[in-house]
Amino acid sequence: MLRLFHPLWYTATHEDLVHADETCGRGDFRTWAKFTSHVYAALDRRSDTAVDRALLTWACSRLGPNL
Repeated sequence: MLRLFHPLWYTATHEDLVHADETCGRGDFRTWAKFTSHVYAALDRRSDTAVDRALLTWACSRLGPNL
């Protein structure tokens, strides 16, 4: 479902997206918007980076402890 809202998520596996949602997204669209911004920033800095579990875990850590 998330892929319908942003093309960035087309390249992530379903399992990685589910894991990210369970650990930090929790179905909250505002959180996913912030999360998407962090992933884009990482991809801007390193074009060889893929949208994988490691990147998603890093982006989760950028959201802070208030989740």
